[in-house]
Amino acid sequence: MLVAWSGLAEGVVVVGDAGAELSAVESMVADWEHGGQERLARVKEVTDRVTQLTATARSADGAVSVSVDSRGLPTDIRIEENAKPGSMAELSAQVMHTLRAAQGQLPQLMAQVAQEYGMAGDGVVSHLLEQAESSFPQPPAPGADTARQEDDFDDLSIYRRSDGDGRG
Repeated sequence: MLVAWSGLAEGVVVVGDAGAELSAVESMVADWEHGGQERLARVKEVTDRVTQLTATARSADGAVSVSVDSRGLPTDIRIEENAKPGSMAELSAQVMHTLRAAQGQLPQLMAQVAQEYGMAGDGVVSHLLEQAESSFPQPPAPGADTARQEDDFDDLSIYRRSDGDGRG
């Protein structure tokens, strides 16, 4: 009897001996388990390192700096004494833009960690990076109009009355 497993264990051929067949299968399972444990350990190293990341951004004029942890939460916000006088709304907008700029650095920092560990192509790590990119996109340029337009849904009839009475 000739047994060969293609794709599972290249080159494993067992002829006739049931004990040898069982031994070959046990060896393959042990290899899979060992490979899985190694991969899991490397993914854990990457995620442990990622949780230690921080990012800092400064406003264009240097008056505001914001640091965030790996989850994007602020760990430090500094406003220089010599910040140009302006409205509190302008200062708030500058702080928020700087916060988003710091958060926007996180996906690249995470990708660098994955690259350092040789895990950039791993499915679990790739998912982590995709989540970071969707959670922390690059912020719009300072002063860009990001307010929602009043008429966002103008071409969707479910939001407008179609009877022409002017109320909708």
